[in-house]
Amino acid sequence: MYKVIWYKKTNLLLLVDSNLNQDEELNSPRVVYSDELKLLGIDKYKFPIDNKPVCWCIDRKYYYAGQFIFGVKGGDLYHEPKIIYPDEFPVYNLKPIDIAELRKINNDKLFSLQNEAMDFINEQYDYYSKRVDAFAVAFSGGKDSQVTLDLVARVIPPDKYKVYYTDTGMEIPCTYETVEETKNYYKGIYPNFDFIYCDSDTEVIEQWKSYGPPSRMNRWCCKVRKTALFTRKLKDTLNTKKQPKCVVFEGVRAEESTRREGYDRVGEGVKHVNLINCRPIFNWSNTEIYIYMLCMSNIQLNKAYTFGLTRVGCNICPFASSWSEFIIHKVYPDITKPYINVIEEMAKNIGVTSKSKVDEYISSGNWKKNAGGRGLIVDETRMDILKKDPNYESIITKPKQDWKIWLTTVGQYTLNKVDSLNYNGEIKIYDDIMKFNVSEREQKLKVSMSGTSGKLSLTSLLNKALTKTAYCERCGVCEAECPTGALKIRKNEITIDPMQCVHCHKCYEVNSYGCIVAARRRVSEGGISMSSSTTKSSGVDRYSTFGLKEDWVRALVDMEDEWFIEYHGLGNKMIPAAINWFRDSGIVDSKEKKLSEFGHLFCDIFRKDEYLAWQIMWINLAFNSPIVNCYVNDLMNNVNYNKAGILTLLQYRYPGLKENTLSNPIGAIFNMFEHTPFGCSQEMADFEDYSIKMGTYAVENRERLIKKIGTDNISRISITYMLYYLAELSNSYEYSVSDFYERKVMGPKLIFNYPLDKFHNVLRSLTESGYLTADLLGGLDNIHLNKKFSAISILKEMVSKI
Repeated sequence: MYKVIWYKKTNLLLLVDSNLNQDEELNSPRVVYSDELKLLGIDKYKFPIDNKPVCWCIDRKYYYAGQFIFGVKGGDLYHEPKIIYPDEFPVYNLKPIDIAELRKINNDKLFSLQNEAMDFINEQYDYYSKRVDAFAVAFSGGKDSQVTLDLVARVIPPDKYKVYYTDTGMEIPCTYETVEETKNYYKGIYPNFDFIYCDSDTEVIEQWKSYGPPSRMNRWCCKVRKTALFTRKLKDTLNTKKQPKCVVFEGVRAEESTRREGYDRVGEGVKHVNLINCRPIFNWSNTEIYIYMLCMSNIQLNKAYTFGLTRVGCNICPFASSWSEFIIHKVYPDITKPYINVIEEMAKNIGVTSKSKVDEYISSGNWKKNAGGRGLIVDETRMDILKKDPNYESIITKPKQDWKIWLTTVGQYTLNKVDSLNYNGEIKIYDDIMKFNVSEREQKLKVSMSGTSGKLSLTSLLNKALTKTAYCERCGVCEAECPTGALKIRKNEITIDPMQCVHCHKCYEVNSYGCIVAARRRVSEGGISMSSSTTKSSGVDRYSTFGLKEDWVRALVDMEDEWFIEYHGLGNKMIPAAINWFRDSGIVDSKEKKLSEFGHLFCDIFRKDEYLAWQIMWINLAFNSPIVNCYVNDLMNNVNYNKAGILTLLQYRYPGLKENTLSNPIGAIFNMFEHTPFGCSQEMADFEDYSIKMGTYAVENRERLIKKIGTDNISRISITYMLYYLAELSNSYEYSVSDFYERKVMGPKLIFNYPLDKFHNVLRSLTESGYLTADLLGGLDNIHLNKKFSAISILKEMVSKI
């Protein structure tokens, strides 16, 4: 709500009106305690031994009284961050922040924040008092929920709301301490204060083993370990079968992410049909939260923040930053071990066998991108749909649940038991009365239904009910979606009251499969992946020694499909090399000698903007050409390499290939950089604007050298295309900036040596344009791509606006 600036030349922050034009505005500083400085091993400054707030941090740069005192770079589960000190030290003795003075200078603004939030809470309480069954506060132990509870407790009588803490089973110890301290504090003030724990009767590690680790594509943990537990406990505490209508005060803030910025302050039915989410501190900044906690609240800040965490959640999370992983591992070195063991087993099951490679798989965050259940130990349960037209048939092997229970959710049915193994019956689905047969034999279930031709909606419902029959492990997420209370799921039992079930099929809406577990298990069917030794040769020598040339590209663009008749200017040995370069660029069809769909688009782009076309072509080669892929991944930036140096790197990649074979593509790439805008001479690198500069070349002592420099002169169209091209190849639409700049995922850093600050600017621009969503505030660096776009469709759309 307010801007933040340094207060004069002190170590204090001042909240100022947001409509003031303050050039010195700060980007959401967070408070830093002595414990964080100790943890980082800061030894250039003197600071309090006891845990006091002493300085401020903005984007991993630390400041005291407005002056930079050090920065940190890197750091993850297995690696310490690098501490970067200034050339000159502006101060030696770091004194604690003067809390009394901090409150004094911000008193008016803090009361304004507090009173506005309390007025909002009071308005919602008055409005909904006769419209809902209950009021609740969602408490996590994090700072935002601490402030929200503090504000609600100042407004609403303690016997008129309940506080719900959902224990995922993966919290860090200091969060449990904060929860207990908070509960005891409020119970000491308000005897009627009701603090309720929502926990599971299933150990979370068992679900990790069964479902697989949560991932950015399949974040089952939030639904299974939060939503399901909360909605179940809400029913139990209010002693009702159906989902009660409830106002939930929560600590969601717009600044946390671009996605949350689009939320309303009051959301009715946005998460669940019977819940109304009210967000008192929705417009507060991170800094305002910290200052409020320091100056206005009697509740102690969760110690996790004093260690340096920017967000408090589970001890391991697919959306956690490398920084969070470093802090948690440093403070609690053994807490993630059971979960790491599960990830290690999955890594081995997908063919990552050596200890160093497994560690790299984990520290790089690759486990977070596992969209399905790849790497899970495959059990014998499976579902096979044999046909849908003209009749439906499917077989379930070793179903985990009773098919009769889940069939109840599809529609009303009658059932006849023919004998001990066979059933037949009729079921009403929408306006159709359908006949079906079920056969049970040797742990196999065969289901058939006649007359399903063209009835896609009907067979979709049947598929989901049978998918639940096959894979359901009673996680409870379906129960949270049931509006009537017909469905009840406990650890050892599922019951559906046919008198209450209205066949709304809400219990299928948990995902496209209709079942949380099936989303992992069905993808994993087929077993452990083959090792690389069973795959074909890489084709690294497909160009001989012929490098791609600018003249070849211009001729192809000018002649298009007629180029394949004349092969303008090419000798017989050059033709297959040129075609392979163009195929790896995506320009020529992979099977026929003609332009691909992308090739026609490329020609149009080349005629509009040649430099953009070369950028797009380089992206495709970086992903598809073995030698270019090795070049961008394995060679360091700003280092001169001769042919022998590159040969050594190739031998690591292709240990089974002879030196002569590997020498050919090295010659080809040297030649390509000399004859295309992918490279330029090192003498002209500072003056050349048309070159991508990924292969600057020189000759010293009659030896050819090559160096990756890169450029910041890259179109945002190229960056966007590159991200969506990667998404299609990996089937992952969730990334982080850290993936590209710290974990060596193919992206702007590897492909173009593109500067981080420029990439941030491009992401902000693309977010504003609606091409993706980037969360870059409050220590976040998540990138959410939109699945409605393909690489070629977004390229067409953006190029059309040139």
